[in-house]
Amino acid sequence: MMDHQQLIDTIMGNDKNIRFATISNMVGDIEATGQSEGLEKFLTLEETKESMEYAAKAWIHARTPHFKKLGEGLYTLTAYEKLKRVTIPLEDGFLLLATMDNKSEHNQIIDGILKLVHEDHA
Repeated sequence: MMDHQQLIDTIMGNDKNIRFATISNMVGDIEATGQSEGLEKFLTLEETKESMEYAAKAWIHARTPHFKKLGEGLYTLTAYEKLKRVTIPLEDGFLLLATMDNKSEHNQIIDGILKLVHEDHA
């Protein structure tokens, strides 16, 4: 199994359209991060940690009895004016967040990330 920083580095190297990627635990503590060179940062490290806390709470809250009928959550995609962001729960209990610009083909990027996550965190 790939460690978290290796996974981030692989994801960042896999697609030039990925702006930023990070992995945190379910209380928002950041374990690993990668960022494309030369891009404007929209959030500070503290704001990213806070954002990961909210995302983790949402994933934990989403584990309702409906999961038995719907299956496990694979990812969420949120589109903002300046970027798109995908959040993926990892099988080891951590959470992956990756951002891309709005011009990117997000389905292709997400499929690539999911293949890496499920191959390396199986």
